[in-house]
Amino acid sequence: MAQGRLIRFAQFTMLAVFLAALGLASYSLIHYLRTAPSFEVRKLSVSGIKRVEENQVLAKAGFEVGTNAFKVDLRRIRQRVEELRWVRYALVERVLPDQIIIKVIEREPIGLARIRGDVYQFDIDVVILEPGPVSGPSLPVLD
Repeated sequence: MAQGRLIRFAQFTMLAVFLAALGLASYSLIHYLRTAPSFEVRKLSVSGIKRVEENQVLAKAGFEVGTNAFKVDLRRIRQRVEELRWVRYALVERVLPDQIIIKVIEREPIGLARIRGDVYQFDIDVVILEPGPVSGPSLPVLD
């Protein structure tokens, strides 16, 4: 009987030591990944832009080179970039060890709308893009 309790106590102790070691190892790994210089973002690239300037996208992203890649809030960057009028969607990717890529899908004008005498471009989501006619193929005008 006493020997059975001793065995259970030893098993419980080994399990507790194992779980504590696992927790410490996990904490150490996370700390290393969030502070190691090798994971500082050195490259920031933007693709898919025609109408929006790269510096506009980078400024809207509000991100600085040198930030740890694991501390970068990809969702927040995507939301901020999608606030630009010409950006329909943005995809932000972390490429380890040191790169963030912003892929942009821009809005495409599908028509022109005459509003109070001015002509504006709009896209398939009926987002007003900017005043003036589009260079390129002619678009239908809504009066």
